[in-house]
Amino acid sequence: MKRGTKFGALGLVVALSAASSNAFAQDTQPASPTTPPAASGAAPTTAPDAQQPPADNAAPASASGGISLGTGAPKKDAPAEAKKEPEKKPKPRPFAGTQVFLMNSLNTATVVQDQNQYRNPTFETAAFILPRYTINKDWQLRGRTTINYEWTNSDSTQTRNEIRFGDTGLQLFYRGIPAFAGIKPQIAIGLTAPTSPESRARTMIVTPALTLQLAKAFEHFITKDGELDILAFGAYSHPFYTNTTSGIRGDAPYQRQCGGGFGCGDQLTGVANASDILSWSAIIATSFGPFSPAAWFNMSHQFVYTFDKDTIQGPGSATYTAGRLSDPSTVRTATYFSFWLDYEATHWLTAEVGYFMSRNILRADGTYGNPFFDRNQDMRVYLGANINIDNLAKAIEGEGGEGGVIRAKNRTGPALGAY
Repeated sequence: MKRGTKFGALGLVVALSAASSNAFAQDTQPASPTTPPAASGAAPTTAPDAQQPPADNAAPASASGGISLGTGAPKKDAPAEAKKEPEKKPKPRPFAGTQVFLMNSLNTATVVQDQNQYRNPTFETAAFILPRYTINKDWQLRGRTTINYEWTNSDSTQTRNEIRFGDTGLQLFYRGIPAFAGIKPQIAIGLTAPTSPESRARTMIVTPALTLQLAKAFEHFITKDGELDILAFGAYSHPFYTNTTSGIRGDAPYQRQCGGGFGCGDQLTGVANASDILSWSAIIATSFGPFSPAAWFNMSHQFVYTFDKDTIQGPGSATYTAGRLSDPSTVRTATYFSFWLDYEATHWLTAEVGYFMSRNILRADGTYGNPFFDRNQDMRVYLGANINIDNLAKAIEGEGGEGGVIRAKNRTGPALGAY
């Protein structure tokens, strides 16, 4: 596989999209065809002693050596071959790298009944839509949105068989930074809109972000055809909210009251919103023929808003201290881990099987939890498919092939999904 086809766009996630990497700018120009030269020792098409009729433009026998007094027939000049115009490389398609990732995920506790004390059977279908648009060789737009459908009556949704939309993000990547030590850097600025019910409940307006992506490739990994890709991501974001705490879904035409109680306004008590978010992630992916195993780890640090503990005058002489936070920590740390195996069915379709788990790094008792496996967390196994839309369009048009075509690899991770 051409190195340019793998890493022009690799470079997130996290991602990552991984994404990306998420890793994501792609070289879609196929290599120019080369005509092989004739073998120097090729056998003649006729027997050596076979009599060949002289050609009209053949030189006289004396022309091969010695002196000739006769002029003989003049040798005709061989016509010069017309110069072939160099083949023009096809113009890169602006939407190269656009992918749709489809996934069916199952909570392991759905089939392992004694995994934990509280069973919450969950089976979901999700679609990750990851468009890309190349402005020029240095600038590229990348988008991301998700659609999720929950088939079971899981606690992750409000109603049975609910369709949920994730947030919608747009990033502008700059890919013109020169590589150093074999590492290709890319930077991006982005905006995320609150199209998910969770973000709207947090009263989010918009979230700007700054992302740095680094990618490095190694050839001949373990085997002659083996390849190793390493992608690293770092991101900083600062969400803007209407309020610093979550709100009640839906507006009421009146002020909510509780008959002398507290915390019955339009805003909810409990965990505050995050004022600043730092996240970093790494993706390691290998390729051996049509198979590509990979792993992704992400950690995010959310710095939340804090509140003064004001004393509130209650009924009579009673006083209360407002407890706006459900935990004393001002930094919440969460992790996400996933590994998967890709199989390249065609140049536009890749089948995938994998596992992922996300969690808060601290348990309820304040101790650190296992970020990879935990029977009391939402561990998922899944089957997925990566569809490269641009390659699919080429296949429909009768083009396609492996020369300069982006393989539909997963470089974004199944759940978080880098751009």
